Amino acid sequence: MDYFYLIRHSYPEKDTTMPANQWRLSHQGRKAAKNLAGQLKDFGLTMMISSIEAKAIETSQIVANELGIPFSIANGFHEQDRSNIGFLASKDQFESKIKKLMEKPDECVFGLESANQAYNRFHHALGGLINDFEGEKIALVTHGTVMSLFIAKTNNLDPFEFWKSLDMPTLVKISLPDYQI
Repeated sequence: MDYFYLIRHSYPEKDTTMPANQWRLSHQGRKAAKNLAGQLKDFGLTMMISSIEAKAIETSQIVANELGIPFSIANGFHEQDRSNIGFLASKDQFESKIKKLMEKPDECVFGLESANQAYNRFHHALGGLINDFEGEKIALVTHGTVMSLFIAKTNNLDPFEFWKSLDMPTLVKISLPDYQI
């Protein structure tokens, strides 16, 4: 495998009564995931991998079903752990918290996991995944913050600016073994 694809999950249905890590896709999100599958049809993917969160699983399932390829759920690719944080209705407040997380990567300033802890978890899990699926053409559906932390660190980018540039879903091709976009 010379490369793989990282995909930020599609649009969730925001539910203020439950943590974001339990949200499912919205109608718009399911439609966008089907559109993503259309964009991926000529990529020769052989496997979709998903984080353990519902919105990533649904995105991966939709794409895999549309492409007629298997999908699997893997540990270590979930979002930076902020399961102790309630719903933040203000976009500005949420962005401010993400920026602070990325500016103080060794501190738990937003949630239960620092930026560096999330990066290290993701990076370690990715090494195992690449070994487990050697010879496959894979796409991994994950989440905006942890994806940004990984890509920014391996490509010497500003993580907050990269995070702000992401849409839902977003597809990024990553080379191996250097993890360059």
